[in-house]
Amino acid sequence: MINTDNTRHFVKKKGDHLWFFNNWQDFLANAGLTEFNHFMKLSGVQVDRNRATVVYRVVLGDKKQVFYIKINKNYFKRNIKFLFKKEPYSRIELRNLMHYARADLDVLEPVAWGWRSGVNGEENFLLIQELNDYVSLQEWLKGTEGLSFERRQNVALAVIKMLSKMHNNGLAHVDLFSWHIFIKNDGKKCHAHPIDLERTKKKGFFPGSDWLIRRKQANDLAALHLTIPWPLVSFSERMRYFKEYCRLRGINDQDRSFLNLVLSIARHRGRKKKFKPFGVANKFITG
Repeated sequence: MINTDNTRHFVKKKGDHLWFFNNWQDFLANAGLTEFNHFMKLSGVQVDRNRATVVYRVVLGDKKQVFYIKINKNYFKRNIKFLFKKEPYSRIELRNLMHYARADLDVLEPVAWGWRSGVNGEENFLLIQELNDYVSLQEWLKGTEGLSFERRQNVALAVIKMLSKMHNNGLAHVDLFSWHIFIKNDGKKCHAHPIDLERTKKKGFFPGSDWLIRRKQANDLAALHLTIPWPLVSFSERMRYFKEYCRLRGINDQDRSFLNLVLSIARHRGRKKKFKPFGVANKFITG
């Protein structure tokens, strides 16, 4: 079961292997989605696929609402907290979603979840409503030339506030690339929210947890640094917003140890080809 305590969310079991969130039960029934198999047969525009997972963009209901369904097969983790029993990544992602909700990052809307073991192995899915009026930071950055400094700053500060909320609540996203941050900007207010939460780590209580989460959080900043294009965002801008991040987190920005850790991780990860098009990784190599 998913722990929804201290969030706006609630979950109800709907038959075998199936759970519905919040007030989506009638909507799903009207869409003919009442059994586990109905969800596993859903398809639409494929937006991602790998060995174990496929993600579809699907349109449901009379008002043509957009959702994303992530369908996993034999994709699970053996968690020490559950005595090494199998735990599907869809449940891990849902549990992390609740951690973000408690950290006042509560835009994502889970709709339905299912998990079963059978002759086809481990099967599970997660259905989430589309983030309306949001666009990925990666896409938003493509259209920023010519925008006023104020609008660029509003977005940057929204991302910094998002990061500080995550990290102050003991969370680290792990894969915080620019395409995993979604932005809503109406010209006055700006909001930022992470997506793809399945690999998020939360600070533990065992010895060494502080050190471990600090490295994971530094990794978040390194991944973001590597995937924000240079020279579109200058190094001086990046340092200015890093100092704001430190202020919001109560970190002394004169202590260079955390910054050095971020840059060390970025230098190491920047060797991968996927970071080369953004320009930052090349600076570590040639500089």
